[in-house]
Amino acid sequence: MTQNDEVQATVHPLYAVPLLQAQMPDAEALNAGLRELFLRMEAEGERHRDIQARDTQYRIFESNFYLHKRQEAPVRTLFDHIDSLLANFIRGISGFDDARMDNIEMDMHSWFHVTRKGGFQSVHNHPNASWSAIYCVDPGDSTEAQSGAVRFHDPRVGSDMYRDPANEHLQIPYRIGAWKLTHEAGQLIAFPSYLLHEVFPYTGERPRIVVALNAWCRWKTPPL
Repeated sequence: MTQNDEVQATVHPLYAVPLLQAQMPDAEALNAGLRELFLRMEAEGERHRDIQARDTQYRIFESNFYLHKRQEAPVRTLFDHIDSLLANFIRGISGFDDARMDNIEMDMHSWFHVTRKGGFQSVHNHPNASWSAIYCVDPGDSTEAQSGAVRFHDPRVGSDMYRDPANEHLQIPYRIGAWKLTHEAGQLIAFPSYLLHEVFPYTGERPRIVVALNAWCRWKTPPL
C-alpha cells in the first residue's frame, strides 16, 4: 500500500448502554398530585410499605410494588406517559415495526420512594427485569451538588484500568467511567436493569420523592 492509497475504516459503537432521558409535559400539576398522595400514603405507615427490608437503603420509605395498579388520577396520568415512553424506547432501539410491538406484552413492578434528610441507597441493580426507570416527583430542596444524585457505574469491568489522554476524553457512546445524574422534577430516566447504580446521601429538609419501576416483556405469540 502506498501513501496515496485510501484506508477504509469503520468505528462500531460496541457495548453502548442506552439510557433514555425525558421530560414529562405539565409536570408541575402532576407532581403536586403525586406528592400529596405519596406523603399521605407514607403517613399511613406499614399499610403501604414494602414488606422486604433492604440493607442497601437508609432513611427511605419504599412503598409496595404495585403502584402502577392504583386508580388515582395522578398515578394513571403518570403511567400513561411511562407506558408510551417505554414502548417507543423499546421500538426505537430494537428496530421493531407495529406488528412486533403489538405482539409484546409488558409487565412491571413499580413503587415510590420518600427519602428524608441523610437518606441514601448503596450500589445495586434490578434483577429479573430488562428495563428500569426512575421518575422524579420532587428532587427536594438541597443546594449541594451531590445531594440525592444518582451515579451509574460503567458495566465494562476493567474499562478504566488505565487512563491517559487518548481515552479519558472519549465522547458518548464511547466514554468510560461512572456517570452522575441529578434529578429534576418531571424527569424520567430509563436504563437496562443490569446497570449498577447508587443514590448519594440526601441533605435537604423537604422530602425527596421519586417513582421507580422494573419492566419485563414476553411475546404474546412466539415469532416465527
